[in-house]
Amino acid sequence: MSETVVNPHVYQENIDFWDRAWNGVRAPYTQLPDLEYLPKILEIFQNAKPGPILDLGCGSGWLSVFLARNGFDAVGVDLAAHAIELGKMWAEQESLKIDFQVQDISHLTFADKSFAGIIANSIFEHLTYELAEQTATKLKALLKDGGVFFGCFDMVGTGPGEYYKLEDGTHVYTDKGRKGMLLRCFSDEELKRLFADWQIKELSTLESGARILIATK
Repeated sequence: MSETVVNPHVYQENIDFWDRAWNGVRAPYTQLPDLEYLPKILEIFQNAKPGPILDLGCGSGWLSVFLARNGFDAVGVDLAAHAIELGKMWAEQESLKIDFQVQDISHLTFADKSFAGIIANSIFEHLTYELAEQTATKLKALLKDGGVFFGCFDMVGTGPGEYYKLEDGTHVYTDKGRKGMLLRCFSDEELKRLFADWQIKELSTLESGARILIATK
């Protein structure tokens, strides 16, 4: 926890939330979501094949499975141990070779230049701004030269719920269902600042309001 820049108590409550959320899931849900940008993911990582590709905050692993089905070398990480177990179960069911690991975004243990590509699908929304800065810097170090980052950043934080705000605007939820969860909406300007040291190839907005950011090292 020493590397995190958010208050340790607040961050631990966030970890506890995700543990609770995943511990209630009995079996992996093996239907892939119908997302318009899935073909784009395959397209941008073709030059990076055979990988490896890091699936950041993978949950029970649907994106890792999607990558592995399409011939990529996938590595999925999540801080919730039970989510990783679900991912391993799914991979075993389909005889897919996927490296699932329990790791915390705040202190990833991979060596620099370990990955040809990194995906962060609706992950940064659960980070404070400072932790997002730290993460963007770390992810760049983890990429090989010319490596590709793909991120989906949702428009969040306007729905119902009980929460208080940190100084940077991050919501910390206090209602029973989401107690401890961090949630933050990043503006386009903030995303550009976070990836200012990268080569941003695309920053586009989907019909849902979510932004797609593609950048190279």
